[in-house]
Amino acid sequence: MKFIKTDTDVNLFENIIETESQVVTHLVIPAGKNVPEHFVDYDVIVVPIKGKAIFGDVTEKREEVVVPGDIVQLHPNEHHYLKAIEDTEIMVIKSKLK
Repeated sequence: MKFIKTDTDVNLFENIIETESQVVTHLVIPAGKNVPEHFVDYDVIVVPIKGKAIFGDVTEKREEVVVPGDIVQLHPNEHHYLKAIEDTEIMVIKSKLK
């Protein structure tokens, strides 16, 4: 077992776990800042842990406000973006599922 501490003073993101099949990223997005449209070749789970952000689904042309307690699930290559309404922290779990 390994316990990992994150850095709340990180500049946008830090990859806290990186293996061949999984990446866990800690995002810290100041209020008013955006993560531009992008996609990854992973199955993704997004877990907000602080703040409030708009999560945009480019394919469905839909936006949803996400807060702690919400979870977003993405399939590989789904285009998405984020807009921080408040100072926001998010854990992103990217996995290569078989």
